[in-house]
Amino acid sequence: MKADVTILASDIGTSSVKTILYRPDGSPVGSSSFAYPTRYDQPGWAEQDPNDWWKAYTRSICELVQRHPREMAVIAVIGLSGQMLGCLPVDAHGRPLYAALIHADARAVAQASQIGQAIGAQTLYERTGNILDARSGLAKLLWFKQHRPEIYRHADRFLQAKDFIAAQLTGQIDATDYADAVHAQWIDLGRKTALADIFAELGLAAGKIPQARPGTSLIGSLCGPSAAQLGLAAGIPVVAGSGDGSCAAVGAGAVRPDDVYACLGTTAWISRIAAEPVIDGRQRLFNLVSTDGQSYGVIGTTQNAGQSVRWAMSLFGDTSERDFDAQALLAPPGSDNLVFLPYLDGERTPGFDTTARGIFFGISSRHGPCHFRRAVLEGVALALRSITAVLREQGEIGQMRLIGGGARSDLWRAMIAAACRLELIRMATPAGDATALGAALTAGVGVGLYPDLSAAVRVVRQESRDLPDKDWSDCFDHLDRTYAQLYPLNRVLFAKP
Repeated sequence: MKADVTILASDIGTSSVKTILYRPDGSPVGSSSFAYPTRYDQPGWAEQDPNDWWKAYTRSICELVQRHPREMAVIAVIGLSGQMLGCLPVDAHGRPLYAALIHADARAVAQASQIGQAIGAQTLYERTGNILDARSGLAKLLWFKQHRPEIYRHADRFLQAKDFIAAQLTGQIDATDYADAVHAQWIDLGRKTALADIFAELGLAAGKIPQARPGTSLIGSLCGPSAAQLGLAAGIPVVAGSGDGSCAAVGAGAVRPDDVYACLGTTAWISRIAAEPVIDGRQRLFNLVSTDGQSYGVIGTTQNAGQSVRWAMSLFGDTSERDFDAQALLAPPGSDNLVFLPYLDGERTPGFDTTARGIFFGISSRHGPCHFRRAVLEGVALALRSITAVLREQGEIGQMRLIGGGARSDLWRAMIAAACRLELIRMATPAGDATALGAALTAGVGVGLYPDLSAAVRVVRQESRDLPDKDWSDCFDHLDRTYAQLYPLNRVLFAKP
């Protein structure tokens, strides 16, 4: 490992670009972040201007050049990660032809239904390991063909967020990684090649999808015009990078089969690394490909984790998570049998249902604000317990690494450890930085700074450990007997208009 070079990594996120300059030992030199807006012009639509991504990326790089000129002059490689499930049409020169439809965009309801009827949702799941819905990249492609035919016809490629930035850096538009491509349902999970037969059945051109490859692959080098704009030397290698879900696994140090990590953010997910993909008969799990293309992340997601806490904080006027936790601690474990179903905006695992909604069950006159606060935290812990139960069908889980902003809460970590009956390992990487760290380590493998991902993640540090409290675990067992029935008993009501 060379100690006299640096790695430049950026995460093209939902609300901002975050760029971090790392040393090969995983320590950050400096970071910079700039935000951009999302447009919601119609119900179900969510668009971003890709030029805003590039402007924010450029500003973050230039700021780091000003702050750390010596370290920015010895960059060995540029790494990228980004939001997934996007769809951005570009011409042969990488110029945007339309706004980027981001992951939250669900306009393609009719197209998803059409794909389900023509191909079969189960067939598509078996081919891609991912669940068909209106946010699918495949459905978005069909939306462009049907509703913006001129844009579709003139588009040379459809790109994900990090691939657009890579195209600006290198001029290469025919590159994406396996994780982004399979999550968009653009390629076959097993073969890692285009779904040519399905594209043909839908009247789509498979040639408009960039060539998928491992995220560790070199795709080019920093071109002269972009280098001048960024204040960097031309010729720096650029690695393909990967979607945020796969990069987060590397940033959590979870790269070997049976490693498990959870990300506790606005949403939350738990991923188990597997040597082979898992095709679940009930479509409770989805699959990503690791950044080196050698393994898979088998993932269950709960839609409303930190989102539930922020919602409750706004109701009760709490100004910080610490204040919220302090009030929640005033209620006893189990919240005097007040149970919260955290399905505020639908749910994904174990029952994929966009119509599902939240429930407080068992409200009585003895319940006060502290009970509701604690019940929210416990409800999300129970949602994570549901995911671990599904993942345990693939084998026992020994411990779980934890990243994301929610990992800062001592109370929430203790609840999750107890609910899931798992030892939790809180990673030392600051909240929100694990994805950029994963992009950096992936890029380092790509240029030989590390021999492989297993060697690279040795620089990922642990902060603390939480063991499950037996009494609390028993309490969650009791709560789960009610929690597990709330969705099945109310599913018909959720579905009513």
